[in-house]
Amino acid sequence: MSQIKLAPGVPGKFSEPKWNAARRSFQIHCLVGEPYGDPSKLHASGNSKPKARANLKRRIAEWKPRAESLGTYSSNVTVEELCQAWLHRYERDATKRPQNAKHYRREINPATKGRGDKGKVTISGSVLGKMKALDVRPFHVRIHLEQMNGTAYKKNRQKSILRNAFQLLIDDGLRDGNPVNSVAGNGGARTKASTDRARVRNAVNPYFPDEPQPFSMNEMNQYWQAERDYFPRANACQWFEQRYMDFTLLAYELAARPSEALAVRLDDDVDYDRCEITVAGTIIDSELRVHQVKSIVDQYNLQDGEIVYPRGWPDFEDEDVVCVAYRQPFTKTAQSMRTIKAGPACMAMLRRRRIGATPGHRLVLPSRTGKVVRSEQMSLTWSRVVKETGLQWSTPRTLRSTRATRVAEKYNLSAARLILGHEVNSPVTARHYVPDTRQVVDMTDAR
Repeated sequence: MSQIKLAPGVPGKFSEPKWNAARRSFQIHCLVGEPYGDPSKLHASGNSKPKARANLKRRIAEWKPRAESLGTYSSNVTVEELCQAWLHRYERDATKRPQNAKHYRREINPATKGRGDKGKVTISGSVLGKMKALDVRPFHVRIHLEQMNGTAYKKNRQKSILRNAFQLLIDDGLRDGNPVNSVAGNGGARTKASTDRARVRNAVNPYFPDEPQPFSMNEMNQYWQAERDYFPRANACQWFEQRYMDFTLLAYELAARPSEALAVRLDDDVDYDRCEITVAGTIIDSELRVHQVKSIVDQYNLQDGEIVYPRGWPDFEDEDVVCVAYRQPFTKTAQSMRTIKAGPACMAMLRRRRIGATPGHRLVLPSRTGKVVRSEQMSLTWSRVVKETGLQWSTPRTLRSTRATRVAEKYNLSAARLILGHEVNSPVTARHYVPDTRQVVDMTDAR
């Protein structure tokens, strides 16, 4: 690196912004003086030359001496230690949704506990994880990702972790470039489950198994009949059975995600006079550290029935990981918070549940103790209902796709987006929920 003498924190001359065709942006860099050793190099980019210069100035304003982080990132820091340090920062960031840390943690730590797959490739313990972070090059990252047999979604998740982790070294002046930025994207199936389900069902188009697969009219009737045949069961609690049937009715009526249907409250979210239901929350089932649990209780002002703690959790250490389920007072996106007119059958069910609710219970579908219910419990019952019916490929989310498809058939795709809570012109609707209608192309008069 150049030996230009710069005072600590003082930037050197900016390079001329150069257009990068691959990234479609202008790139620029400069040197910044360090208290000890050679100056650091800061990089920035932008859609235009002025924006690139402005972004570089912002990076300079946020710069901090390399020596401040030497205690955390020594010259021998490994990729595993770096990823763990990034995860620690992520879990302490109040602007991030705490449940996301669960997925990142599972991609970093070895999957050897519980039902974890011992053969799963994680960052910790892998060849890349044991490497010295300063020695990692793009081909090391590419080889690590190619060893994974999972979907492109999981590969991109690990790629995101590695990119953010190496960015810590860049921000602290220990590296000049991020090796992950040069690694091409990973192609493959969006989800492994979708292709597996397609093998069970005779897909409309077997050559495109990722297409949305809602119930047809006959399949929908077949499911309702399977549900009626399955319940009631001998020596089973009818209270739990009725809760499940009310859940499927509500989820289908709202075209809701399972966790959204379970988060509907009796009085706050239902207008019984106008027959309207507001989807205003979702149930989160995640693994959080104790300090994160304390934070969300204060931040979301969770009541006693809106969260399920593990027994004795206040006596745990702040860094201990615990399993919790709680009602998040907002949905996945702002557009997902919607109000929907409900039909007579659904409103009759809601009124019945309101009349029979135990005092103090706020949720439409609570547990026996009035607390939130995990969507996994409904998925397990669903799998039992559809067993040996030819509908084994389906999940509770199939109700959401089916409802949106029926709406699109009667009205249009824009109406389906409204009931799903998708943004205007969102491609997600046709990609994951509503199959494309293939029309006859009649242009015989064009000669």
